[in-house]
Amino acid sequence: MYTLNISGHHVQSGEEVQEVVKEKMDHLARINNQITSIKVILNTEKHEIHQLIVEASVHIPGHDLFATVKTDKQLKPALDLLVAKLEKQLIKHKAKHTGRQHQINANDVESAEERQEQAEFDELVEREVI
Repeated sequence: MYTLNISGHHVQSGEEVQEVVKEKMDHLARINNQITSIKVILNTEKHEIHQLIVEASVHIPGHDLFATVKTDKQLKPALDLLVAKLEKQLIKHKAKHTGRQHQINANDVESAEERQEQAEFDELVEREVI
């Protein structure tokens, strides 16, 4: 389970907007269940043309992912693009880290007898018998 924080700068983030954002972010949680928090910021830029800027940061243990999308005042397409960007990052991160993890195998664990034999061998080497 993750916490979702939605904030808007110069944008009204009503219940409908929050529901749409939550629905889209739930898709990311299905890809990686280690997500602890997602922060989404909705912003408008009022220079020559009105643009909607949607930013999101996703926190998973040991790493933060970030994506930004600028569109022309359309929330759903912006969220779709944002989720696609974050999805790629999550898949890449997951692939990168699952290859590195060492799975403990029963054959990798040293038994008490093996530790005793190794200690005896080390002692013989130390006394220069072997």
